[in-house]
Amino acid sequence: MKKYTRRMAILATAAVMTLGTTGGSKAAETIRIGLSAALTGPAAFVGVSIRRGAEMAVDAINAKGGISGKKIELIVRDDEHNPVKTVANHRELVEREKVIAMLGTTNSAAMLATAPIINDELKVPIVAPATDATKITENQAWEQKRDNYVFRLGMFGRGQANFLANTLVQKFGYKKLGLLTWTAGWGVTGRGELNRRLNELGMPAVADETYDTADTDMTPQILKLRSAGAEAIINYGLARENAFVTRTKQKLRDTTPYASAWGIAAPAFWKAAGASGEGVLTSTTISIDGPQSAERKSVLDEYLSRYGEKIDGPPFFFAAYDVVNLLAQVIGKVGEDPSAIRAGLENVPEFKGLIRHFKRPVFTRQRHDALTEADMILGRWTNGQLLEVQYDGSGPYVVLDSNEKKYIDTKTLALK
Repeated sequence: MKKYTRRMAILATAAVMTLGTTGGSKAAETIRIGLSAALTGPAAFVGVSIRRGAEMAVDAINAKGGISGKKIELIVRDDEHNPVKTVANHRELVEREKVIAMLGTTNSAAMLATAPIINDELKVPIVAPATDATKITENQAWEQKRDNYVFRLGMFGRGQANFLANTLVQKFGYKKLGLLTWTAGWGVTGRGELNRRLNELGMPAVADETYDTADTDMTPQILKLRSAGAEAIINYGLARENAFVTRTKQKLRDTTPYASAWGIAAPAFWKAAGASGEGVLTSTTISIDGPQSAERKSVLDEYLSRYGEKIDGPPFFFAAYDVVNLLAQVIGKVGEDPSAIRAGLENVPEFKGLIRHFKRPVFTRQRHDALTEADMILGRWTNGQLLEVQYDGSGPYVVLDSNEKKYIDTKTLALK
């Protein structure tokens, strides 16, 4: 019996060693990139868009032979929009799954929580395609001029708040702006950034209202904003919360111009808001409605063929698609060491993405945000399409599918 037990122990040990070797060998044969995002819950449209963008980019790169002959393997975890789970997932992805780079998640609070752990312990580069709190990239490591492993290819708080406030004041002519912001997630940081910018412009918010995640009727807040004389309202929240706002405005027959940060720059908002979303403005990095480049159209056609629907979160999908291609470009040049990839990201002189063609360094050591205010655009929800707002001497306008130019009434945001 003792001999049998000893023999079984030896065989079990050998089996574990073999499995470990096989797993390690598999990891060595592929280039592993990780993703933790909200694939379930109210922000799932963002997380699923990120995952699909990353998957389609990985498939396209692998179809062409991968990176230096090695295929990319995407390792995905659902964090349910929960910062605690995000941190745990990032530890697992790096320490157990041995990923050499990651895509950021859907929650600013989660990125703020995980940034110091990534910089101080995990030391694996992560590029965020969705979360916009300024301190995500301008974190403690950045402040102390240490190696910063956190990057972003998407909106960033200070820039987006500046863009929204500047556009509404300078191009739409509003002098009295009111705020209506979410008390959770990025609504908190967005509120701070908007107040900062409006104060810098010498026109502090005439009313500063908030709402909780559980709020489904915004009548008190909208009546207070109206009473304060707000000529336009700026919101920070996701599609669900914004839909409650626009439905309340519709019920009250309130025509106060309404603009939101990029949480609604996606068909998910129109699905939730319906006709109450008509005329709503939003900052964004991309619109999939209207004329498209050949490269974008090819990806849009493939998406429709693969999933049978429009992209729920275009800015997040295309950012993730670009992030994977950017990482592939860097890894192909510097190799698979995470510290070398981090340094390589700070030394990309040009990158042709689907959001934009960077004919300048994508990142620098001092600037880990790829996009600037100049790269942001304003969209108007128009009969279910998010059309880019353009400007000429007669004011802001959109171009309909018929190529008809329609000017925007700045008092109501209706089309003239």
